Amino acid sequence: MKKTRILTPLAIAVAALISAQHAAADMWSDGDFVVRVGASWIDPDDGDDQFRLSDGYYGANFDVDADTTWNISGAWLPVEHWGVELMYIGDTKHDLDIDGVYFNNGPSPVLPDRYRVGGFDAAYSNAYLNWYPLSRDCLGQPYVGIGVNYTDFSDEGLRRQLRDDINSDPNIGIRNVDMGLGHSWGFTGQLGVDFRFGRDSAFLVNAAVLYIDADTDLTTYYTDNFDDRRYSVTESVDYSPWVFNLGVGYSF
Repeated sequence: MKKTRILTPLAIAVAALISAQHAAADMWSDGDFVVRVGASWIDPDDGDDQFRLSDGYYGANFDVDADTTWNISGAWLPVEHWGVELMYIGDTKHDLDIDGVYFNNGPSPVLPDRYRVGGFDAAYSNAYLNWYPLSRDCLGQPYVGIGVNYTDFSDEGLRRQLRDDINSDPNIGIRNVDMGLGHSWGFTGQLGVDFRFGRDSAFLVNAAVLYIDADTDLTTYYTDNFDDRRYSVTESVDYSPWVFNLGVGYSF
């Protein structure tokens, strides 16, 4: 009887331990994690018509060039059809172009040349909740995700040619123009597919298209020639890029 009292709880404990190990094995089974690396093509929204240089002057037909960079991501699929993903897209370098400098709504430009105004860098950190409609044993695994984005803008600056032309024109009345961009928080969505090289293969190729909602503040700093004081003007810019990813991955 005494032996039964000892063995019964021991058997229950062993059974519970075995069950927990099986549950853990199921939870951490092959395919629960996916790591991807690849290339990203970033195409910003350049629908804003003006690049404000001061309270009175602006650059027309504001244009932001696209760029290509790298990306890395990791996804965890704790349950069937659902996963969470963290993605980092490396720095992109964007040039800014304008078609001449105008005064307010003047009919003709003060500086008529097309300028490469300057540029900036941007890096992107994304967190997604993904839905996978097919079972994990399918060779092709499409997914759709929605999440949060943080875009970090850096290395903003204007090119010397535009600054020198503004500084040397006495009719413009401003000088020493510079610019800065604020950071951005916003939502992001993605639609992608993983395609395995075989049912037993851990290697895969990935393609995805992302949209990033990135609104930022563009602040231009300048010195007024009349009172020799430093001023700034800030406008909201809808940078929101489309991103196209292509890469390879490994699941485990």
